[in-house]
Amino acid sequence: MEELRLPWSNKEGILFGCVIAFLSSLIIGGYNLYFNVGYGPDRLVDFVCDFLIVWPIIFLIAFILSNTVVGWIAGKFVRRFMAPTDSTNTYICFNLIMCVLLMSVILTFVGGLVGETVAYLMSGAEIDVAGLLESWPSIWPRNFCIAFWVEMLIAQPAARRVMVMIHRRKLARAGGA
Repeated sequence: MEELRLPWSNKEGILFGCVIAFLSSLIIGGYNLYFNVGYGPDRLVDFVCDFLIVWPIIFLIAFILSNTVVGWIAGKFVRRFMAPTDSTNTYICFNLIMCVLLMSVILTFVGGLVGETVAYLMSGAEIDVAGLLESWPSIWPRNFCIAFWVEMLIAQPAARRVMVMIHRRKLARAGGA
């Protein structure tokens, strides 16, 4: 029998990726926007309004990256370094680490670029690509740690829970048919 926690088809893989990208971009993107732009409790309404503009863009970027480039590279690493006898939990953990590593490396820069672009469109503030590259080494470790725990404790378990619910329903239908 196939593993209930992982996608069985491409369609399920897209749903799995959607759940992860949705939760990760919501939590990590929200955290980064709130603290990097300098919002405070007195500007919570401004933060929510600005985040509602930025979040769909970050979600789409995260979803597309995770299901194309990052997914492909992480899959290569997982296949290269894992043995067929390794457990599903080992596979899940190694894949999670690879995906978080790659996504945090890319999105630390891209997320900043999106944020600056939106700031430019809304207020005319300059887009400072050199500043983003300069600050990347100090920002990336924090983003990696935040992303790792969000993925480990919230996003991936939620996506695996969705897969289990779908697969149990499919198995019940197949058994009752």
